[in-house]
Amino acid sequence: MTVTVHRAAPLPTALASLPAAPAMLSGRDREVAQVLSALRPLEADQQVPDIPGHGVPAGAAQPAPPPVLVASVAGLAGVGKTALALTAGHAATAAGYFDGHLFIDLRGYDASPVQVGQALESFLRALGVPHDSVPDAVEERAALYRSELAALASRGRRLLIVADNASSADQIRLLLPGQGAHRLLVTSRHTLATLNARLFDLSVLAPQAAVALLRQALVTADPGDARAGAASKDLEELARLCGYLPLALHISAALLIMEPGQCVAELIAELETARSRLGLLDDGERAVRASFDLSYRRLPPDHAVFFRLLALNPGTDIGLGAAAVLADLPLPAVRVMLRSLVQAHLLDCVDQRWSMHDLVREYATELARSVAEPPRHAAAEGAASEAAAEQARRQRRLLEHYATTAPSACACLGVQAASPVSGDFAGQDEALAWLDAERANLTGSVAAAADAGHHDIAVDLPVVLYDYLTWRGYYDDLISVTTIACRVAHHSGAPAAEARAWNNLGIALSEASRFKDAFRAYERALDLFTSLRDDNERGKVLNGLGLALRESGRTAEAIKAHREAVAVQRVTGDLREQAAALNNLSLAVQELEDYDEAYAAADEAASLFQRLGDAADEASALCTAAFALQAQGRGEEVRAACRRALAASRSAGKPLVEATTLMTCSQLDDDLTLQEQIEYLLQAEAACERANAAELRAAALSGIGTALAMAGEKDQAVAYLLRARSVFEELGFTEQAAGVSEGIVLLQS
Repeated sequence: MTVTVHRAAPLPTALASLPAAPAMLSGRDREVAQVLSALRPLEADQQVPDIPGHGVPAGAAQPAPPPVLVASVAGLAGVGKTALALTAGHAATAAGYFDGHLFIDLRGYDASPVQVGQALESFLRALGVPHDSVPDAVEERAALYRSELAALASRGRRLLIVADNASSADQIRLLLPGQGAHRLLVTSRHTLATLNARLFDLSVLAPQAAVALLRQALVTADPGDARAGAASKDLEELARLCGYLPLALHISAALLIMEPGQCVAELIAELETARSRLGLLDDGERAVRASFDLSYRRLPPDHAVFFRLLALNPGTDIGLGAAAVLADLPLPAVRVMLRSLVQAHLLDCVDQRWSMHDLVREYATELARSVAEPPRHAAAEGAASEAAAEQARRQRRLLEHYATTAPSACACLGVQAASPVSGDFAGQDEALAWLDAERANLTGSVAAAADAGHHDIAVDLPVVLYDYLTWRGYYDDLISVTTIACRVAHHSGAPAAEARAWNNLGIALSEASRFKDAFRAYERALDLFTSLRDDNERGKVLNGLGLALRESGRTAEAIKAHREAVAVQRVTGDLREQAAALNNLSLAVQELEDYDEAYAAADEAASLFQRLGDAADEASALCTAAFALQAQGRGEEVRAACRRALAASRSAGKPLVEATTLMTCSQLDDDLTLQEQIEYLLQAEAACERANAAELRAAALSGIGTALAMAGEKDQAVAYLLRARSVFEELGFTEQAAGVSEGIVLLQS
């Protein structure tokens, strides 16, 4: 009898387990190229291979950094990390970098993540190791895994190992290949900085790429879907509401696909009017909120509390000092928590300012709101009430931080409304930098304080911010915060504060050329101050009303208002306000060519300002007087007034005042030679640069160019005009830049 011996068949392997790549990966060409460069074999040409359906970005053939054993792609939940890894993995295999691949979803953020031992067993089985040969000990599995990979490498085979959705470096370390033939590509919501890997942080899509994703998804489902050809503005708005987050974009596309009769504009309207966009961004299988939940649940308890608290910040970003106030912790401890949240991609950090993605902020706001709302069950009432009270206390601390730091910063601007508070800022530049960085938080604090019932902050902070917002010309912001102050002061029964708010609102509306609204605001302020019998404040309002009337072309009414303001302030004895009203009266009556009254009023104003030691306003009043004198042909007196104005402006020590006076006097004094006029303007330009007054500096440069042209110095004239045009263009003043360009063309023709 013959016995036939059958050899055991080789165990099957699964070395092509990488799931399919998406048909289109919109807006990720550069990132795919970077990952491919990191994965390439040492001996491979550095040029990145073409990616079917994607193309190669400009510059991809440039010399690349050396390849690495491990590459890690990190980013916010739903940003498309897995799609990028799959696309890069298949492209690398197609390019011949690898002849096989292993893939595992580590489910690092699920309630039951894949353990390292389970991952190793899965890989060993895929490599053909029999089940009964897989060791029990994790370290032994790791050793066998590395040995199997080494055996493949010795036969000239290279594998790409993709570990998707890892939550920490510990979940990855034992999956590292033992030598350089193979590569490991990791995706995680965390930046795995301790993995010794090439790190790639994936951000949301650019707007155009987001729109392309929406179009492609609709066309893939139905090539005849007319909505794919919808007006770009509708798809752009939908992409914006999705925060350019790929997961949200895919869900929105799925919602449209499931309702063929719904137009893009209707979905936009639903997202805009929904209490929470997160509730709508759910297609039954995928949900943005659920994705964020997984990241949030991984946070340590104190980090989770801090994450919720950050939603209380009234602006879009926060600085370290404010974050420490909110956390009620020392700076080093706050840095640790901020770093952890950035590592988890729940925060972004740019220039030491921390911010949230639009949808993440909405998610954090939901969490904070849930803490503030009353509990549904009586059993939880005590703990919930305590948590809500603590959250409210932290918010109050944060708003107080902004409200108490702002006066110190505004005091450095050198204007009178804010009382000086020493110690916070070294000087004007530092104060302005802080105000500019915190502008959204400061203006947002007013609305947040009003909503939270902190009426003192809602009423007082707009008064403090008045100087800064007018300094920078942010009149829309000033209108917004002052309108809130008017409402809150009225409901709080604070008529004096309400009257001041209405006056400030009138000024802001006038500057925005909203004169009809400004007049109503001034009238309301006048009524309140009259009822309060506060003549000094009523005189200030009359002066402001006069300015608005003159700006709107109602000169006769403006003169009446200014005269009444002067009369009121003579009675109150407020010399400063009296001088201000006199100067404005002079400007108004000059428009009706009553130059005698104009000169008398301006001259008296200058004398009062000199008496008060206010050299800056004295210089301004002297210039006003000089205009009246010039109109009467009183040349010698014009020159005398200009000399006095220049002396006062220089003694004021304010470059902007000096620059304005120099430019005014260069126009007023007809006896100046061209060289003297040019010298005035050169001094004005230098003062503008010291004052960081870009618009006025451009005007000075233009004036210098014009004067040089008149003096026959064409080459120098063109040089100064080119500088003027450059500054105007940087400021976005296209009309002024075009006017300067015309002068340049004439000189060069």
